[in-house]
Amino acid sequence: MRTLKLYGLIAFVGLFAIGCENSQLAGGKYLLNVEPADPQTPTRVKESVAEPTRMVVAGRVEAGDIEPFQDGVATFVMTQLPDEAHAGGDPDHVENCPFCQRELRNAPKAIVRILDESGEVMSVDARELLGVSKGDVVVVEGLVTYLEPVNTVQIDAEGIFIR
Repeated sequence: MRTLKLYGLIAFVGLFAIGCENSQLAGGKYLLNVEPADPQTPTRVKESVAEPTRMVVAGRVEAGDIEPFQDGVATFVMTQLPDEAHAGGDPDHVENCPFCQRELRNAPKAIVRILDESGEVMSVDARELLGVSKGDVVVVEGLVTYLEPVNTVQIDAEGIFIR
């Protein structure tokens, strides 16, 4: 009986490891080794995208007062990055600049979705799939749509670079 339990435990651990390995392999398909050129802000997307368009968008994995991830689903929310040219390299600039604070507060959030081959959102947690964490700066390339009624950018990711 004890041997049977041991074999059962070994089989379970083996299946679990295979599942984790497959998730990581699937995530590797989306992870980019080189940062895509010319990333846009969610505000720029809002101003320039009238229909779904392939482009690159940069942001921080963040959603304000709520969690940017949804458990068990390959999605996350990202916010706009501060304008580095305006900040002049000062890391505390945003906290002291009413212009920057207003711009970031009014910028649309972006919802990043990782889809499977059938076009459905993958049912694996984005943190596990990609190794991405809250606060990470990411550059996402994919099909971008601006959803005006909710002031949100939706990105169906084809590649993600973690800075």
